Amino acid sequence: MRQGRREKLSVTVDPQLYRAIERHAEDSSVPKSRVIEEAIRLWERSRLAALAREGYEKMAKEDVRDAEAYLSALGRKWYPADGGRAHWCW
Repeated sequence: MRQGRREKLSVTVDPQLYRAIERHAEDSSVPKSRVIEEAIRLWERSRLAALAREGYEKMAKEDVRDAEAYLSALGRKWYPADGGRAHWCW
């Protein structure tokens, strides 16, 4: 975790969330600001992972279309097998 210069931020949260932040801070023996920083970092990683997953899923669909077009040009067919794997029939 990067230490050094920090920016000050004031946020307003509902009481239940505030109690959860306090509880996590006390349990971990860290300041509440550290709990918030870690939560935001986790949220960012989760968001980036979701974007990557969406991109990979889109690429996989494009790869299937490209493979089908290529095999079609060769006069062959592509059949998806169980488990999402592909096999070709010659």
